[in-house]
Amino acid sequence: MRIKLQIMTLAVGCLSCASLSAQKSLTEIRYSVMDLYALRYYPFQPEADSIIQQMGEWQEIKQEALHQKTSLNLAINKEFLDNQIQYSVTANDLVYKQLIKPYQAWLQYAEPLKEDSREIALTIGLQDDSKNEAIYEFLGKQNVNYLLDEMLGDVDVFKNKDSYHYFLTGKKILDNQAVYEIAFYPKKAQADAFTGYLYVTADGNYSLLKTLFTRSNPYSTGLVRDILFTQTFEMKGKQIFPLKKEASFAWGDEIKGSLLVNQTLHYTDTIDPLTASEKQVEKVVEIASQTRAFRNLKNTAHFLLTNRLLIGGDQGLLEWGPVTQSISYNEMEGLRLKAGGNTTLQLNKRLLLGGYLAYGLRDEQFKYRGDLLYSFLPKDKDIWEFPKRLLSLSYIRDLNVPGKDLQNSTRDEFFHSFSHSGTYNMSQQKLASIRYEHELPNRLSFRIDGKYLHDQPMGNIQYEPYTISELNFSLRYAPGEIFLQNRDDRIYLRRGKIELNLNHRMGLKGALGSDYRYHITDFSANKRFSLSPKVGTADVQLSAGKIWNRVPFPLLFIPAGNQSYIYEENDYNLMDFYEFTTDRFVAGNVNFRFNWSPFNWFSQSQIKTTCGIKALYGSLAETNDPYVEVHIGLANIFKLLRVEWVQRLTYGEKGSIFISSGFAL
Repeated sequence: MRIKLQIMTLAVGCLSCASLSAQKSLTEIRYSVMDLYALRYYPFQPEADSIIQQMGEWQEIKQEALHQKTSLNLAINKEFLDNQIQYSVTANDLVYKQLIKPYQAWLQYAEPLKEDSREIALTIGLQDDSKNEAIYEFLGKQNVNYLLDEMLGDVDVFKNKDSYHYFLTGKKILDNQAVYEIAFYPKKAQADAFTGYLYVTADGNYSLLKTLFTRSNPYSTGLVRDILFTQTFEMKGKQIFPLKKEASFAWGDEIKGSLLVNQTLHYTDTIDPLTASEKQVEKVVEIASQTRAFRNLKNTAHFLLTNRLLIGGDQGLLEWGPVTQSISYNEMEGLRLKAGGNTTLQLNKRLLLGGYLAYGLRDEQFKYRGDLLYSFLPKDKDIWEFPKRLLSLSYIRDLNVPGKDLQNSTRDEFFHSFSHSGTYNMSQQKLASIRYEHELPNRLSFRIDGKYLHDQPMGNIQYEPYTISELNFSLRYAPGEIFLQNRDDRIYLRRGKIELNLNHRMGLKGALGSDYRYHITDFSANKRFSLSPKVGTADVQLSAGKIWNRVPFPLLFIPAGNQSYIYEENDYNLMDFYEFTTDRFVAGNVNFRFNWSPFNWFSQSQIKTTCGIKALYGSLAETNDPYVEVHIGLANIFKLLRVEWVQRLTYGEKGSIFISSGFAL
């Protein structure tokens, strides 16, 4: 999942480029932020506490912005670009053919960042007031908003105003009005607060007109360090009404190129007009849509993000995939071939049809699946977008590992074909289900399932075939969570303050030939603790469950084992499939991610260290002991890989190395 977040973040930089009115360069942003960081060390005199007291209690009126403009810009030094183009044209090398020539026509729409600037910027996408959303259609407007909100963080300069030092730096003229310039910074150097300037009228009314500030702790947000905030206000009595709020930040290199981002919120009907460069955005988008290289780039990005291929490009009606499940191997089926896909929202904004057909060369059996999904809300990019109001119907006939959920199985992923122990015990299942999912804005959601399942053992495992019909009720609450929607996956930028899950399954004996009546309950709680921005995080998960009646073997709690060499955060990586079963359990999982690694001794590395422990206690008999495994490893290797050593501490000590995607915030 984290590798998809890395690709999505890079896609913002590669595909979202725009210029801004009064745009600052990366150098100007960084030096402005450095100057604000340095306020703590200036020998300011006198203090401005008396002016702050004259202002009285600050109270900003919270209100929604009337207009919003978000721009993402790619700026580059023109001389450097010209030299690179000239060199590449002369050499006629691969860089020119693949990376410059296909997009060279766009450069005619590039504009200087400002008068006499050596940097130029190209605009291909604006959001909201400009009504041009070409790039946002690809990444999803909701995703871009969530990503920007996470980068900017919670911006409230009026919070805990007594925790700051204030110093008067002098008088200035602002909008033809005399104002006091007041420097401020937090009393505690590592506080998650702000540092900057307040501009207060010097006419005796002490009205706040403007603030210019940045975060006092550059590590308080994980994705961006240098952010410059500018806000203007008007005061009515002791109440502060916002007029305009702007945030600017940048990534990259001053010469080779940088991504400049600006978000402006207007609380009045007066808004900044589009610049000459921004008005060219439609022409750039038109050129892009006609460029084969750019279409290939977008299709490649779509594949890397979703593991699916669009048939017919952006406006295609069909999608093929998951691609990495097209061919796989296991001991029961031998070589497994699979073809699957689904319709897209280009065909219908509310309805999606999908499924697959698979064939095993060893067992010579066809397997198949069909899905119908209907959203009660129209969707722009993916039918699974938040908030869900989703009804789905499914029918599946396939092999499955006992204890696994056939609807969410990924056992036929190509990379799971390489395992440290074979899979000779599976079952043939026929499953029909109907499901309704409903999500509320406060991150409370519920799900209701109805399911029919016929299960027959295959291979070495032996148990009586059975049929069940059941109802499933699930509740989930995760206040404060922020995520990117990647088709039907969600990549979490910020976990909820706490994540609670409650699930209850009820067997209906006699319904559609069901053999069992039962009740099964399980519960889990997840919490991420921030050890400090410089240290890292700790993720803690606790879970428990109980089966209240007699059920067949596959309906017992079967801890999720992992027989591949791909590390799975939520599985017991040194436990084989169905190695343990229980009708009641308690489990705990603690995972630490430290913003440090041994490589930091030699260089400034982004590699992070991980370690943790997973423990499970569950019994069918009182003599059962708990299962425990520990792990330690490195994540964010080349920003892509994660390597873990896992050691099993109970039921036969053994260890193994696992690998997975490893991008970590």
